[in-house]
Amino acid sequence: MEHIILKKASELFIKYGFKNVTMYEIANDLGISKKTIYVYYENKSELVEAVIKYLFSEIKIIIEEIKNQNLNPIEESFKTFSTVSQLLQDEKISIEFQLKKYFPDVYERINCVKSEILQNTITDNLTRGINEGVYRPSIDVDFISRYFLTTISSFKNYDYFEMDEVDLISGMKLILELYFRSIVTEKGLIYLEKIINK
Repeated sequence: MEHIILKKASELFIKYGFKNVTMYEIANDLGISKKTIYVYYENKSELVEAVIKYLFSEIKIIIEEIKNQNLNPIEESFKTFSTVSQLLQDEKISIEFQLKKYFPDVYERINCVKSEILQNTITDNLTRGINEGVYRPSIDVDFISRYFLTTISSFKNYDYFEMDEVDLISGMKLILELYFRSIVTEKGLIYLEKIINK
């Protein structure tokens, strides 16, 4: 039952926002009593945190499945982005932005976990790309991975864009393209152009 609650809550939170969805609405959508949700989660904040951890676990599975396909590092990154985007396709407002604004305590607790997952994924991709001659060997892997994380976090927190003028998916694709153009070799550029021109 807990898994079913998490799956439904994640769908509703992504679609309508953490603030806007009530425990009653989640229970009603599932055809259960609100008391059943409270068996597992004492309050909404606990449920929000559990949903974020659930989404992280789903994203980690996606990352591992794509890694096992032995794609070139650039294609692997774009496919990971595309697949995660499908998981979050109904996201109208950045999850990170919502957490920071409405559930700052949850945001503080999960931010380190998120950063660790992302940085490890990016670092592994950069290292493999250098070894395969797709990324320039002179790049500083640690700096570039942190720079990329800072860029996407800034974008999704609406630090420099108004919420209603940002299309998250197309904006992130553009960031990915700019990021790769700054680190690829000639060999990598061929892969990148093929992906972009598909």
